[in-house]
Amino acid sequence: MARHLDPDILDCLQDVMDPEIGLSVVDLGLVYQAGQDDHGIDVALTLTTRACPLGEMIVEDARARLVRRFPDAPGIAINLVWSPLWTPDRITPRGQELLGHTPRRAA
Repeated sequence: MARHLDPDILDCLQDVMDPEIGLSVVDLGLVYQAGQDDHGIDVALTLTTRACPLGEMIVEDARARLVRRFPDAPGIAINLVWSPLWTPDRITPRGQELLGHTPRRAA
């Protein structure tokens, strides 16, 4: 799967928080794909763990925000994926800063 991250969709999802960690799904690196075309919006995201008790709430929050931001989209699909497995290495530099860590530098 080609990794496409539409900046408008990411901007919308920036307000979807993982309440246990206190970071957005974007800053945690949980959004694996975010695109839009004539058929609507397609998002693939994961959770920090399969056992996350708030997964359904996070997905529904993302869906509700996308519906509000893109009311003319013909459809919105949010797919929960588990491959590749999430690791803390996926946290963005901004997320690292918000957690109080020194961000990793790009090689």
